[in-house]
Amino acid sequence: MDLQGKSIVVMGRFHKLPHAAAKAGLEALGARVSGSVSDRTDLVFVAHDVPGRKIGAASTRGIPIYDEKALRAVLKGAAKPSAGHESATDGTFVDHASLTSAADPAALLAALQGADWPVFAAERDLPPLRARLLELEGTYGVTEAHRFATDRIRGLGDTRLQHPYGHSTEIESSAVSPCGRYLATGSWVGDDYHRGGALQIWEVASGRCVNTLQRIEGGVGWPDYGDTIQWSADSTRVGLAYNTNQVGVFDPFETHTTNTYPMASASVTDGASRPPTWALAPDGRRAFVSSGSPCSIKGCVVPLEAGHLFWLPRYAPPSHPYLLPEALPEEFETEDDELWLDDGVSWSPDGTRLYAYDTRHKRDLVIDLATRQVGWAAEEDGPEPAVGKGGGGGVRVSVDPTRVTFRRPDTGGELGDFTFLREPPGPRLLEDDYVLEQNNVTFALDDHTWCAAFEEGVVIAPADRREDLEAVLTWSVDRRFGWPVRWGGLDVVPDVRAAAERLGEDGLGYFVRKYVERMKPAEAQGNGAWPPPNTATMDDLFSAVRESVSELGSNWNFAVNEYLGDAARLRARRGEPEGAAELLEGIPGTDERVVASAQVAIILARAGRTDQARAVFAFAEPRAEAALGKHNVAHVASAVAGAYQALGDTAAADAWFARARDAIEPETNPWENRLAVIWALTECGRVDEARSLWTSTENRPNSFRCEPWLLCLLSTDRLDIAEEFLEACVPARERPSSMIKALVELGRPDLLRSWLSGSWYIPDEAYERAQAIADGAPRRSLPPTPTEEDLAALGEAHAKLLKTPRAKRQMPTEELIGQAADCGHLSAVLDLLGDLPAHDFNHRPKAAFSALWRAATGHYQAHW
Repeated sequence: MDLQGKSIVVMGRFHKLPHAAAKAGLEALGARVSGSVSDRTDLVFVAHDVPGRKIGAASTRGIPIYDEKALRAVLKGAAKPSAGHESATDGTFVDHASLTSAADPAALLAALQGADWPVFAAERDLPPLRARLLELEGTYGVTEAHRFATDRIRGLGDTRLQHPYGHSTEIESSAVSPCGRYLATGSWVGDDYHRGGALQIWEVASGRCVNTLQRIEGGVGWPDYGDTIQWSADSTRVGLAYNTNQVGVFDPFETHTTNTYPMASASVTDGASRPPTWALAPDGRRAFVSSGSPCSIKGCVVPLEAGHLFWLPRYAPPSHPYLLPEALPEEFETEDDELWLDDGVSWSPDGTRLYAYDTRHKRDLVIDLATRQVGWAAEEDGPEPAVGKGGGGGVRVSVDPTRVTFRRPDTGGELGDFTFLREPPGPRLLEDDYVLEQNNVTFALDDHTWCAAFEEGVVIAPADRREDLEAVLTWSVDRRFGWPVRWGGLDVVPDVRAAAERLGEDGLGYFVRKYVERMKPAEAQGNGAWPPPNTATMDDLFSAVRESVSELGSNWNFAVNEYLGDAARLRARRGEPEGAAELLEGIPGTDERVVASAQVAIILARAGRTDQARAVFAFAEPRAEAALGKHNVAHVASAVAGAYQALGDTAAADAWFARARDAIEPETNPWENRLAVIWALTECGRVDEARSLWTSTENRPNSFRCEPWLLCLLSTDRLDIAEEFLEACVPARERPSSMIKALVELGRPDLLRSWLSGSWYIPDEAYERAQAIADGAPRRSLPPTPTEEDLAALGEAHAKLLKTPRAKRQMPTEELIGQAADCGHLSAVLDLLGDLPAHDFNHRPKAAFSALWRAATGHYQAHW
């Protein structure tokens, strides 16, 4: 990064990097370091904890903002000596000619036994050694020479067993390196966005995966978007469009880590919802990115040397060095005088020019980055296509969304064939251990067999599958070369206990041993049929709901407050005061618990459970005044007022209802408040006052807000009030479709016609069911009792779920939970909830609450 003459601001405190040292280092590079951002500032370096308001002053001026990693890289580069670096050891492992001249395995073994293995350099020595061993294998089979070489190769510092199944979703993009030796394949995210995607590096010559970069933030690329993987010209860096709209460069041969971070990255698209058009420079240290800018050519060329760059190029001055030419030549001009290079951009081999196709003129243009000039490209001008050279040996590579194959150049036979996203029946090996799952040790050998592979060479697999294992595994050397496992070293064991004994104390062996310690003695597992016997009760489901929120962080309190309050009211309506009280105790927000407790007290008191109502209201009454805030007065005051009225204290109810009414209109969304007051008035028996609130305003409520209130009225057979409210406030075209099911089960075909037929298509079956109930047929019980057809449908859906790739099971699992809840199979619901993530409310907790509403009320959401 050229900082000569640049004005730079350094913000925040960096770990073990004093501000004075940073300033001195930057000034040594020719920069001017100032204390505050101004229009003359060229770059900003920020620590990770700098407040957004400070950074905003720079971003809205169009000033590039770099992170601490970039600053350290700049200073480290400045500290390097300008000359006299040490060269690599020149020791000779073995004369390569002696490898090719060895007439037989014995001669080769003798040469290898006399070789200087400490100076073995994989880049230089492995390809000729591997080639000679392959030749000899064709004649003699696997010999002592193969085993001896493998033993020494395994003793190198960076040799590890590698399995090829790192993609948990479909492959979205692939690219062969310019040298032809490597293939990169990338996959997007699955249901768990935070798990990220994967980038796999394959050595073409061996047809094996030699490295997997896991948990790349936001996944690699985007479905149906091309060119999301690009290599540098020297094949040492891989550029990715990743994390929706970012561009970054990664080390394809990076040391194995659970999370992979870019060497350098840029976020310059102002939050675009898809990957930008982009092109990695030949040196892998710059990239063109299509983005908004004040210039006529929409895009920028940003450095990708180290660290993260955040930039809003549309705020930058047109003269900014990262931007492209300010104006188009006269022959380019159009009405809007803009040119978006979204049909693809490429670089000249020397990195001095950009080439693009102008669809309006149907001609190629060239942008000179040094002179900032743009013109038409001559016929002989243009980018040279990258040509794979060496290493690959002409191996034919085929990449499909779920399959990668390598075919031999001589015979056309398969060198490697790998199918992804298989899901054998039964549990995965080591599935319940977080660390082992994160390290991706488990893989599917075929459609029927789970295996697990460890770097040390231990593999859990059936004893008779060694040949199949040899067809997919490899010894990865320096994360660049594949060494055949059939030449030795593979240790196949039958189960987890045997693996724990082989792996020892270090690395993943520690976690395997802990896993074994947690294992229970083998027990009868039944016949594996699903769904399980339906022995669970609604009490069990309410317990599961409360348990589902127990692992959430405080950042989810806003949702937990609301949903537990809804569940507590549901239990109160079911005549279960003890269960309602338990749910109220779980509400983390004191103010929200005051409201919910008062609402539950109203329901219990109106149902004749006065003592239980007073016990619940005992929490809310002394805290009501303190619970009043800027935005919640209508909710708090109306709930407290309704409780007082239901418990017989009309004077206190009058005073609190007055406060609630006064708080309706000042809010920006007064109907949310108005409905809260209407509900409390109606629930405690003051229906005339509630009616006056919905008839005294010309504004109509949002139908989404009205749905819980209307379902509450229907579920409690207050159809007269519902009809009045609909006529006054909800036009026919806005009435919620959920009312159809409610009216059917109430046996009211007449109301289906008069209330809803003008808004929704209502099938004849619905009218027939409603009429049958009106004629005396029993209503559907809640929760329902599963029929034989329900059980068969659940079993079929579950079998389909087990064949779905695990990274894509979350949504189908949630759908199956809903299906089970709809038919009343509560045991199936509870069995599936544990398969959903627990630390995000939108996953396990939300599915649990949804199942509760569906099983207990027949609706997808809670009613009031």
